[in-house]
Amino acid sequence: MKIKILPAVILCLILLFSNIQPLFSDDNETGVTIKDGLIAGAEVLLSNAVVMTFNIVANKLQGGFDWAQPNLDSIKFNLTTPWQWETDDGYLVNQIGHPYQGSVYFNAGRVNGFSFYQSFFFSAFGSATWEVFFENPHASINDFITTVPSSMSVGEILFRLYIEAYNSGVPAFFAFFINPMAGFHRLVTGWQPQSYESNIYELKTYIGMGYTQIDSSAINPNNELFSFDGFYADLGFMVIYGNPFEQESKTPYDHFEFTVSVGLDIGNYMDFRLISDGYLFSFSPVYSDKNKMSTGLSLHLDVAALGRLDNFKMERQSSTINQYSNAINWTLKYQHQFSDNMKFQIKYHCGFTFFGVSIFYSPYINDELINYGAGINSKLFLNFEHNKLGKLETSLFGYSLWSYPGTSAISGGSVYWLFLDVSYSYFITKHLSLCVNGSLAQEWGMFKNFPDIERKNRAVKLYAVWNL
Repeated sequence: MKIKILPAVILCLILLFSNIQPLFSDDNETGVTIKDGLIAGAEVLLSNAVVMTFNIVANKLQGGFDWAQPNLDSIKFNLTTPWQWETDDGYLVNQIGHPYQGSVYFNAGRVNGFSFYQSFFFSAFGSATWEVFFENPHASINDFITTVPSSMSVGEILFRLYIEAYNSGVPAFFAFFINPMAGFHRLVTGWQPQSYESNIYELKTYIGMGYTQIDSSAINPNNELFSFDGFYADLGFMVIYGNPFEQESKTPYDHFEFTVSVGLDIGNYMDFRLISDGYLFSFSPVYSDKNKMSTGLSLHLDVAALGRLDNFKMERQSSTINQYSNAINWTLKYQHQFSDNMKFQIKYHCGFTFFGVSIFYSPYINDELINYGAGINSKLFLNFEHNKLGKLETSLFGYSLWSYPGTSAISGGSVYWLFLDVSYSYFITKHLSLCVNGSLAQEWGMFKNFPDIERKNRAVKLYAVWNL
C-alpha cells in the first residue's frame, strides 16, 4: 500500500490557525499566534533531532540500524515517492514508542497555548518530518497513523498530569520525566502552567510479584513454542482525573482514567499493559445523593504485550499475546451509594477500534508479521467496595480485529482477544492495602490458508497498593 501524506499535512497547517472549532468542544484556547506556532514547530523539530542523534549513536555502538542513517538521497526519496506500508516493523517500538514520541509533538502545541484539537497538527507535523527527514530508507504510512491519533490520548494525559505535578510543588527535575516537552519548554521560556486546585480523583501505585503460565499453538520462526511458566516482578500505577460520575463537559479529557503496569522476569518474560479512556464530551443524566452517572463520547488507547521476551530485543519482541487498540467509544459510568460505608460502580465502554494491531506467527513463514486493521471493542469494569470488608474489582475486555487488506504479507484474516481480571483488596490503613489478583488473557487468530492460532496467558499476583 502506498499513500502520499504531505498534502494532508499542508491541509492541517491551513486549518491550524483558522477559527473552526470542533462541534462538541469548548476547548477554545485564545491568543495563539503565528509566533507560537513557529516556536512549537521548532520544538517538534528539536525533539526529532534529539531522537535521531540517539539513534545514530546507538547504531555506531551496536550497528544494524539502517533506518537510523538518513541522508540526502533518503530525504529526496521520501519527498518524491509515495509512502509505503511497512510489514516488518517491531511491535514494542511501534505500539509503545511511537505513541510516546507523538505525545512529545502534541505537547509542543499544548504548552504553546494551542487547544487539544489544534495540537493534532503538531503531532502530524512531527511524525511527517520524522518519516521524511530523520529515517531511512523510506517513509512509513503505518508509523504515521500509529503516532498521530495515539499522541492525543497519551499527550493530553501527560499534559494534565504535568500541571498537577507543577501545582503540587513537585520539583522541576522530577516533573520533567512526566512530560519532557513541558519540562523543556518551562526551562527555556519560563512558562508557568495555570494554577488551579487538584483534579486528581484517585491515584494509586503498587508493587508485587506474580506467577504466570503462558502457551501458544503457534511456533515462532526459530521453531520454538511460545511458553513460559514461572515468577515475575510487577509494578504499576493508576490515576483517575476528574470525578468519573459527575461529568458534564465539552472540554476533552476533563475526565480520564490511565493505568500502566510492567511485569518482568530476567530476560524471559514481559507483562506490559496500558489501559486508558478520556471523555471528549460528556453529560450527567442522573445525579442524586445515592445515584450518579455520566455518559459521553470517549477516546481510548489500549496496549498489551504479554509473554515471552527474547533478551529484551525491543524491535522483534516475541510476546505470546500482542494487542493494540486506538478506539472511539461511547462510555457510561454509574455509581450507587448503598450507605456511607458501601458503594457499587460500573463503567462500560463500547465502540469502534479504528486502528488495531496484532502479530501473526506461523511455522510456514520465517518471520513475525504485524497485522493492522479495524474492529469493535467492549470494556466492562465492576467494583464493589466496603470500607471494612475491602474492595472487589472485576474487568472484562473484548476486542476484534479485521485486517486491512495488503497491509502485511498475511492479511485478510481476523483476530480476537479476551482479557479477564478479578482482584480483591483489603484495606490495612487509609493509604495502604494488600491485593490479590487473578487474570486470564486469550487470543485467537484466523487467517486464510493458515492454521488457526490460540494463545493463553494465566497469572496470579499478590501486591501492596499505596493509595493517595
